[in-house]
Amino acid sequence: MRYFLFALAILLPLRLLAANAPQEVAASRLVGAAQDALRGHLPSTGEASLAPIGTPEDVRVPAGVVSLQVHPISGRWPRPRVGVPVDVLVDGRVMRSATVWFAVSIQDKVLTYGEHAPIGVLASALRIQSTEVDVAALQEEPIDAPTELAGMRLRKPVQAGAAVLWSDFEKIPDVDRQEKVRVLASYGDIHLATRGVANEMGNTGDVVPVLVEGADEPVRARVTDKGVVEVVQ
Repeated sequence: MRYFLFALAILLPLRLLAANAPQEVAASRLVGAAQDALRGHLPSTGEASLAPIGTPEDVRVPAGVVSLQVHPISGRWPRPRVGVPVDVLVDGRVMRSATVWFAVSIQDKVLTYGEHAPIGVLASALRIQSTEVDVAALQEEPIDAPTELAGMRLRKPVQAGAAVLWSDFEKIPDVDRQEKVRVLASYGDIHLATRGVANEMGNTGDVVPVLVEGADEPVRARVTDKGVVEVVQ
């Protein structure tokens, strides 16, 4: 009995120490949880690739029941590089956090330019085709259909093979810079109509300077319709 009590006195503290000993959470477990969360955000079409960038270290935490909590993705998505924060919880309490980084590639078909084009070309005059590109590398959502570009023109030069993006375009104004316009003027019961050249572009309601035929200085005129302005008194 004396020997039993002696052995118990030695083994019990050892068991308590073992029960309270720190434990390690494998880095692969964090990577897997982050990767599963990212897969839920991938589009249903296209071929996607998620490649871990480096490997986080194994995480040491206190004894207890371990669970992982993945934070939502913040910022623009998809993008070519993304960090996924993962919390390591023990018995429901956050003990450690780590960020798992991935290189993202999503090959899918989008509208692209069939040839180089300079600034100012009407959207209706562009040659647009469907090409497979890495959409994760795009800075914004591509345009879905050419019909969305009705009434638009290029606001900058574009290259053949580049994705067709909204930022490439601007609305064709009702009156363009250096455009010949119809100029209306009213002086009491007298109504006049002549021609002029707009010095700035504008849409209906905007006031722009217009050089009337035969005048030395431009007048201020309000855009009333496409290609039509009315002199402001």
